[in-house]
Amino acid sequence: MFCLMKCSKKVLAAVAALLCCGGMLAAIWQTKEVLGSAYEDLYPDMYVNTGSEFAKEEGKVVYYTFDDGPSKNTIAILDTLKEKGVKATFFVTGQEVSGVDSDAILKRIVDEGHSIGIHTYSHVYQEIYSSVESYLADFHKIREKIIQVTGVEPKIFRFPGGSVKNSFASPSVQKAIRIEMRRRGYIYYDWNLVSGDDKSYMTDTDTLIHNIVNGAKGKDKVVILCHDDSMRVSTAEAVGPVIDQLTAQGYRFEKLTESVEPVQFQNDDEK
Repeated sequence: MFCLMKCSKKVLAAVAALLCCGGMLAAIWQTKEVLGSAYEDLYPDMYVNTGSEFAKEEGKVVYYTFDDGPSKNTIAILDTLKEKGVKATFFVTGQEVSGVDSDAILKRIVDEGHSIGIHTYSHVYQEIYSSVESYLADFHKIREKIIQVTGVEPKIFRFPGGSVKNSFASPSVQKAIRIEMRRRGYIYYDWNLVSGDDKSYMTDTDTLIHNIVNGAKGKDKVVILCHDDSMRVSTAEAVGPVIDQLTAQGYRFEKLTESVEPVQFQNDDEK
């Protein structure tokens, strides 16, 4: 009887140990999912060297940036930029627009000396933000297209909806994506001036000009968020007047590159 009780205690202890180990393994697996060890080996070619130091910026500078193209409005914007002798930054998608040669526009962006960055291939938030793996797959797809069409490997990008507080991504998934993209060497750029063209309808040209010119007041470094999808006709119309008025206020226009210190929304990635 004593032996049976002693054996039973040993069995119970062993079972408890297994349960404890099982709990630890489950916790470790969950941690791996958050930290990214399950996806760090994906796309081994998707790494860039962007260095650790940024160039010194002097004076008043504007970075005109456009998301969601290419479209016919991208062509109009490029025409105005060429006329004004100004360089800008285009965070592009892989979406195809009927009647528009997207590849030709991507190539023109690069050929005319502008910066090309990654935005998203599909622009379907629910899919790309469903997991780190989904985000990487979408990112890799548009990266490959840009390289194939332009011969340029993009090193900068912008998160659709911004880098934090995206309503389609859980905070833990979005944090894991930020950490993983940083680990791969990529630099993301948010903004500190919203043009107001991010509505479901087209904002009128005068309102956009007013929003941008007045929003720049008091800022030495301005990163303007604009969009150049097929709806944003007024965005293209506002480019010329915005350049003229901000130039008159002492601003110069530059393009974003990996040497420009990014404007990024506050996050808790170090915690």
